[in-house]
Amino acid sequence: MTDTAFPQRRYTAYAIGAMLCGFSALGIAGLASAEDFTSANFISRDPIFGDFGGRGDSAGFQLINAGGQTDTGESASTNFLMRIGFLYFDSFAPKSQNWRWYDDDTNETPATALAAENVAPTNIADQNIVKLRLTIKETADTGMGGAKLRLQFSTVSDFSSGVSELVASGSCAGNSVWCYADGAGADNGIITAKVLSDADACSGGAGDGCGTHNESGTSQSSFTHKKSAATEYEFTVKQSGAAANTIYFFRAFDVVGGKAVPLNTSESYPSLATEGATLTFSVSGLSSGTPTGGVTTDVGTTPTGVSFGALSVSAETEGAQRLSVTTNATAGYQIFVLQTQGLLGSGAAEIVSVDAANATPAAWAIPSSARGAYGYHTTDPTLAGGSSRFAADNTYAKFETAAKEIAYSAGPVTDETTDLVYKTQITNQQDAGIYGSSIVYIIVPVF
Repeated sequence: MTDTAFPQRRYTAYAIGAMLCGFSALGIAGLASAEDFTSANFISRDPIFGDFGGRGDSAGFQLINAGGQTDTGESASTNFLMRIGFLYFDSFAPKSQNWRWYDDDTNETPATALAAENVAPTNIADQNIVKLRLTIKETADTGMGGAKLRLQFSTVSDFSSGVSELVASGSCAGNSVWCYADGAGADNGIITAKVLSDADACSGGAGDGCGTHNESGTSQSSFTHKKSAATEYEFTVKQSGAAANTIYFFRAFDVVGGKAVPLNTSESYPSLATEGATLTFSVSGLSSGTPTGGVTTDVGTTPTGVSFGALSVSAETEGAQRLSVTTNATAGYQIFVLQTQGLLGSGAAEIVSVDAANATPAAWAIPSSARGAYGYHTTDPTLAGGSSRFAADNTYAKFETAAKEIAYSAGPVTDETTDLVYKTQITNQQDAGIYGSSIVYIIVPVF
């Protein structure tokens, strides 16, 4: 008999003996009993007969009959167990056991543990790649060829709601929450050594405890999980926009069987906690001659000031500051700008703002009858709600005392930058003097 990876069909042989002499009406002393047996893939009609026997007599004939199972017992092979004397449809029955998280994804056999076995690590940062080692125990004495597992996650410990699949590494975005990642060891390749205490022997890639590396939830596997084996599997995953300060639970899903892998007795699902809320915001100056937002800056700036210097009549003068953000805020952030006063000189002198508002920026222009103009352009092409109102380079708006949006992200970011271009222009009618204003940046992360 050749072992296969498919659900077994085990048959029981029966012997029915009868001796018939002559022809006449017969009486049967025993009856056969039977019932249907089914599985997900098969149905067997009346396969089981109970023992029966007896005799039937007539004036000219006699029938002696008997029936029943011919043998009982078990027959074992490397991957399967056959129980003789009954018709079984056992199937691959994996259960989840011990687990541990590791941080050194570049090692084929990880060694830098994030916590002890069956203990949830904390402070898993955004974009961090980690490895999960997980023991899967087969409990029905039935092996499975082409065994493939993928991961599911939830913030609910019993997976009664909010169950999600990890995103493929090639489709991983900043708000994907959890993704597969490329670590040491080929996808579906055999692990060379076990690290968990309850897995069967595995050394040099040999042994029933040697499972597979998993860096995809959909790829095909040729691996055979042997019957009754406690096999260790590895999953390489990346945190990508998961909620801050949140516990996530993970479970294996049997791709071939089409169902989640349940817990074995007294076991728990793998879990971890993401890091707390973080936000880093900085403002830096840009030197003169810096190309940005469709202009090349004429003046240098500092993190705390934009000095236009001595203005030339009719000349457009630009300077810019760079805003940089790093945050694990689940829903990203917004940056707003406002002024506490206009660009004022001595007495009632003022370089007035351009006419266009933040909601409808327009091409640069000095307002009608004005002696000069002052305004800004942001280099963030997409603001909240998908607005692209500043996407074109020559789009300027006036500073206002109410906060207005100049930068936006829908998810966590690392060192994301936006330049704010300050621009002014005067005519020969503008009063001479020294002018100054005060600008405030406000950043609002959304966790």
